[in-house]
Amino acid sequence: MARKPRPVDPADGPVQAFAYDLRIVREQAGNPTYRVLADRAGFGATTLSDAAGGVRFPSLEVTQAYVGACGGDVAAWTRRWQEVDKRLASDAGAPPAPAEPEPPATTLATAAEPAAAASATPAAPSAGKPAAESAAQADGTADGASADAAPPTPGTTAPADLAESAPARRWPVGWTTAGTAAVLALTVVLVLVVVRSTSSAANHPSAGAAPMASASAMAASAVGCPAADGATPALFAGETYNATTRVRAGASLSADVVAQLPSGCRLALTGFCLGDVVLDTTSGSPDVRWFRLATGGYVSSAVVHGNPPAGLRPADCPDGVAPASSIALAAAAPAGAPGALELRATGDHVAIVGYAAYLPRSGSAMPQWQQIGFTSEAATGFKVTWRPAAPAEGGAAGGGGPAVPVVAVACFGGDGPTAVADARLIARPAPTGALPGAELPEADLARARKAACRYPDQGHG
Repeated sequence: MARKPRPVDPADGPVQAFAYDLRIVREQAGNPTYRVLADRAGFGATTLSDAAGGVRFPSLEVTQAYVGACGGDVAAWTRRWQEVDKRLASDAGAPPAPAEPEPPATTLATAAEPAAAASATPAAPSAGKPAAESAAQADGTADGASADAAPPTPGTTAPADLAESAPARRWPVGWTTAGTAAVLALTVVLVLVVVRSTSSAANHPSAGAAPMASASAMAASAVGCPAADGATPALFAGETYNATTRVRAGASLSADVVAQLPSGCRLALTGFCLGDVVLDTTSGSPDVRWFRLATGGYVSSAVVHGNPPAGLRPADCPDGVAPASSIALAAAAPAGAPGALELRATGDHVAIVGYAAYLPRSGSAMPQWQQIGFTSEAATGFKVTWRPAAPAEGGAAGGGGPAVPVVAVACFGGDGPTAVADARLIARPAPTGALPGAELPEADLARARKAACRYPDQGHG
């Protein structure tokens, strides 16, 4: 019989309130056991249980994996995590680093040293950001989290790690030959036990370990990076850069983890599909693309360096979603914000929206397309508040001036524009009624789409 979880009072603080609500997410999913969640999430049962324990604040990637495994709203919980993280940082006076559980202690460290020297299997580390399955996220995931280094996932400590933690031993003075022989014999027995246990663990993974899709995937995991067999031609390539990158059975943070890859793996990719939105772990921007590996499985674009060729279209995949088919731009003056405009977009299957306006750059009278917003906040109607600069000749900020061409574009992610866009003319002061359409040449519209969907941290030009 499972133990009853320790009560958590949400009034005790932000960490306790966060854990309390995570428990509600699990309850709404039917209270699956943490072993079941571990199989889905790619984290150990203890790590997931600690996330809802209320003792310490979990990492973003653990939070995303927990919520995704419960079928919850990963994007909403990513925002919730960021809010709590900022509050904790403000209270502490410095950015916090969410601690991961320590690896389990062992009493066989010294005996494991000979076995570790013969064959050491690296432990699979867990990753840290987006800000994000990151997106994050994802997966990501955060699949959506980033970290230069991360502690090992509980339950995956390898013999090599045990050997490194073993203290140096000295033989006592007067040690006899018979004593030496006895110790050597005992050491051999313990080494055989460790080797056999390691072999058994490889063939029978624990509930907290990520299941492998096939024998070939398991072999690839043993050496770290997957080795393409050459049978399936790659269309583009990407490289992992987080401490751990999770390969899943489908384009969802709740899909089973079939492999875990270290940083620096060069991946042969055969296409992409669309799935859960994950926050890019370097830019913090949303991304809906999931790349298909030549060796099988899917990995979020948000945790891989590299993008598909411009002409490549998304394909179908497990847990995939349909691409955007339409989008419409609207604008209004928000109350209490003189000179500002509120941009919104609606459409079918829209997941991410980028906005761009044809305006002069700072210090130049020459207009060009500039990104003015990039969001996956569907609940708000992809709302972006834009404050136009003052017209070049006379007028105040947000005052009179010629109408400005503005586009709303359905994006796959950073540097991932689609052909689904709506171009409108927006006059200043704030427009009233329907916005007139902007007739743009195809080449100009292509530049507008590219600007609207660029990574937000890139320069404009």
